[in-house]
Amino acid sequence: MFSHFLDKDSKALPQCEARKFFDADEEIFFKRIQKALPNCLIFPHVQLASILDAHVSNEKKRQLMRQKLQERHLDFGIFNQALELLCVVELERDPVEDVEEEYPTRKLLKSAGIKCIRWSRAALPTAEQILRTLAPYSNLEAPKLETSMQTIGKLFLDEDLKDPAKLQSKAFTYIEHGNPNALSLAAINRITPDSFIKNEYPHIWQKICLFAGDPGYLKNYLESLFIQNRPIKRRGLPKHVANEVIAIQSENARYVIPKTPDPVWDPTFLHR
Repeated sequence: MFSHFLDKDSKALPQCEARKFFDADEEIFFKRIQKALPNCLIFPHVQLASILDAHVSNEKKRQLMRQKLQERHLDFGIFNQALELLCVVELERDPVEDVEEEYPTRKLLKSAGIKCIRWSRAALPTAEQILRTLAPYSNLEAPKLETSMQTIGKLFLDEDLKDPAKLQSKAFTYIEHGNPNALSLAAINRITPDSFIKNEYPHIWQKICLFAGDPGYLKNYLESLFIQNRPIKRRGLPKHVANEVIAIQSENARYVIPKTPDPVWDPTFLHR
């Protein structure tokens, strides 16, 4: 009972220091989701009690449940401009911690009709993957898909077409295509951290960026770089440059829609 009196600093104001609001994974994800959903409002560390209300008739139990909800937080809440909740996001650690809860958060959210999207912290989604996943839960109009040529073409004036130098400069000033179903320029830069293509073959790099918004067109162009029987002979790409091209090919293949094979004519069909 005398411990309180012996502790001279019991009423002293504790020393505090500033801490980062996000941990590393949360910061990366927050920047990506802002890029993917620029018209949505993203709120981090959402208290469960701020989006759920328990319908319990017993006052004591209702207060207890309220306290439990106040103690729990979700990583992110996605809202529209009218501050209506669209869905919530949880970043899970691997392996997922098996914590027994008297009232599991997943079931509470489900009972309220709130969709919860979960991603692993060990494999955070890209901005493109976030947009594709969250689009069904947003009442915002999805970005219109365009090819890079269509997007950039809208930026040209008639007089630009008369000056090739100006045309090229303007094209690569507005190169970001905005197609979520294609490789972004940020992704291409991430795939080629050593920038061999950009530094040694700038004309090839410019075309890769120009065609990035159209996966099929980019596929054909990248394949053409390895064709030897071209009208203009080329020495072939050095191995380190070719490796970067192959890396881009591999990532771009995820966005290419496979063609439906033409039907094969069966001559015996008429005699059946």
